Amino acid sequence: MDVREQLQHTLGSTYTLERELNGGGMSRVFVATETRLKRSVVVKVMSSELAAEISSARFEREIQVAASLQQANIVPVLSAGETNGVPYYTMPYVIDESLRAQLAARGALPIDEAVGVLRDVARALSYAHAHGVVHRDIKPDNVLLSHGAAVVTDFGIAKAIVASRTAEGPATLTQSGTTIGTPAYMAPEQIANDPHIDAKADIYAFGCMAYELLTGHPPFVGQAPQHVLAAHLTETPKPVRELRADTPVSLSSLIARCLAKNAADRPASADEVLHVLGTVTSRDDPPPSTPRSQGVRKQRRVSFATALVLILGAALGTWWRGHRTSPPQVDRSIAVLPLANLSGIKENNYFSEGLAEELTIALGRAGLRVIGRGTARTLVEERHLDAQAIGKELKVGSVLQGAVQWVGDRLRITMSLISVTNDSLLWSGHYERDIKDVFAVQDEIARSVASQLRITLAGPSATLARTETADREAHDLYLRGLQDWNRRNARTLHQAINLFQQALQRDPRYARAYAGIGLAYVVLPIYDDVPTDSMLSMAVAAAHHALAIDSTLPEAHAIIAYASATRFENSTAAGSFARAVELDSNYATAHFWRSLFLGHVGPDSDAMRELDRALALEPASLVILGNRGRLLYNARDYAAADSAESEAVAVDPTFDVNLLTRASILIERGRAEEAIAILQSLVQQPNIRSAEKLGLLAYAYARGGHAAQARATLKRLPSDTTLSTGAAVAAALDALGDRDAAVAEFRRAVAQHEPWLFIHDRATPYDGLRKDPRLASVFAKIEATR
Repeated sequence: MDVREQLQHTLGSTYTLERELNGGGMSRVFVATETRLKRSVVVKVMSSELAAEISSARFEREIQVAASLQQANIVPVLSAGETNGVPYYTMPYVIDESLRAQLAARGALPIDEAVGVLRDVARALSYAHAHGVVHRDIKPDNVLLSHGAAVVTDFGIAKAIVASRTAEGPATLTQSGTTIGTPAYMAPEQIANDPHIDAKADIYAFGCMAYELLTGHPPFVGQAPQHVLAAHLTETPKPVRELRADTPVSLSSLIARCLAKNAADRPASADEVLHVLGTVTSRDDPPPSTPRSQGVRKQRRVSFATALVLILGAALGTWWRGHRTSPPQVDRSIAVLPLANLSGIKENNYFSEGLAEELTIALGRAGLRVIGRGTARTLVEERHLDAQAIGKELKVGSVLQGAVQWVGDRLRITMSLISVTNDSLLWSGHYERDIKDVFAVQDEIARSVASQLRITLAGPSATLARTETADREAHDLYLRGLQDWNRRNARTLHQAINLFQQALQRDPRYARAYAGIGLAYVVLPIYDDVPTDSMLSMAVAAAHHALAIDSTLPEAHAIIAYASATRFENSTAAGSFARAVELDSNYATAHFWRSLFLGHVGPDSDAMRELDRALALEPASLVILGNRGRLLYNARDYAAADSAESEAVAVDPTFDVNLLTRASILIERGRAEEAIAILQSLVQQPNIRSAEKLGLLAYAYARGGHAAQARATLKRLPSDTTLSTGAAVAAALDALGDRDAAVAEFRRAVAQHEPWLFIHDRATPYDGLRKDPRLASVFAKIEATR
């Protein structure tokens, strides 16, 4: 039985091994799925040579120290064990790539980006050293880059290996060819096998890695490891600033100190390193002096007085012209990527998603054009694009990315603002706070980003991320509900309502939880067989509760607008939609719903313009993408409608609402059989209210010449009279030639505020009914704008 088979046998049903990654000399590395928690983990199995030199029992005891390290920039150890006498341990699987891969692809990094990575690694070292753990193998291979944050893996493993060495094993653990440490990054005392190696060895390795980030290679390179090891002991590397002229003096000096041969001459601690890095910027030093520059200094001094006169004259001229020179324009558009969930538990994704959404709202309040979090999530999770590629695709100037780790009552957040133009790091921030301070942290992040993009806020009291509840569990329940609402189907909408209600039980003054209830209730009749009027009433009541607490919530005004449009109260709907987008011009849902409403009252050009605004904010939203086909369908441009809806369906062939629209378009293009095939599948699914699905299927049968099947389909409608009928049912009856029944059914649909009617009332299926004199006043009433 090989290692993989043996390991899977040992793990049993707890983990399922998926694939093997490239390991190192000390281990083989597998990606596995933890069955119960449905999370991806890495399983590292010691090489058989190394396992022969250590005690598995002692290794497991020693690795408990590594498992106790809980810091945002450290990938934690989750569990440990042995398989056939060979030790293994598990860690979260951090998606994205190693720093080594970045260096291989790009070479030396920009100064600001390199400093950002080094700060993250220094934070990890500071925490681990404070807990008595030395890494012993700091190098780019052991630093992973995840959503703008650098995280260090394999902390404490080397110490556990050394401490669990068997008495008869070799003292240096090198006879088998496995060395604790990597030649290019090993401190002199580590090479000399000093038994008292401490944190200063990590600082030396940190210096080697910093050197490589800035120059593209470690301080010493050679054909043979022996030559590299000898250089660490005897040679002084060239200063970084000689190899890269734009390196700040303070940074070059810090790296030189880290690379001191004598451990006592290095920085006293990782905290000191971190402090120095906090003062470094890419613009804090003049370029270095060179022999040539020194040779021309005298000539410069001679002309200095003349130059000074000219400079002063130019300055006075500029002042006299009224300071006409404008600062460079800053692109104030931004995309907020989903925050990486470093807990390793998939069920905690709601918290990361919720924080990203709340930061999106806060940045919108600052005056930035913010692409919705849903679109960014799609590009990250489904297309696996990096920050710069996402920024270019979304045509924004910058991208905000980060990671969050939630441990007990503590929250650790790392954020980075990336320029799309040159892929440089504009700003980074690191926060470790109590969970109760989450709103304050969001406000700090939003303010920092706004400042970097030259947004002038109203003052220090202008809060961007507002504290909406002091109850941590209420906020947690709200974020869970928000995640379910965003999934948008019958089951998750009911779950969302329940979670928002639980949040309100804990904090009856939580305005956004009321708005969440309203958002779920107002769209529920689209997706489920529920009484429309009672759902709308509960939605509006929830919205008014929210507004009584906070009159500036755009969601609440959008709820009232959507409910009013469904009830054909068009004047109220127009005013409430206008207020919603006035309060938050980045609220894509309000723009989308407004496009539906404008498609109902006209003109079509206004509806399409509003849809374009929604798509600019959420270009990957399936429901918004599908609305272009709906608007073109209503406008009778069926070829264009089919093309647009086909594109939307291609993004996700399982999204019910867009499939329904595609079927409607195919019917009017004379392809009823294709529409019937789509609709027969849809009626088997739990989403979309039955009257709409069955009514449209009956209409397709009637248009395709299958009258018997059409009538049989109409008999499958729910018998519950509290449910509103579908206008599509009236269209089917009219297509079957039963105009009297169709008129009665249409009147009933209007009286019960059938939720799909205001979306499609101008479409072809209702042309015959629109011409019937008995319905002239009905159409005039539901489409009136005053």
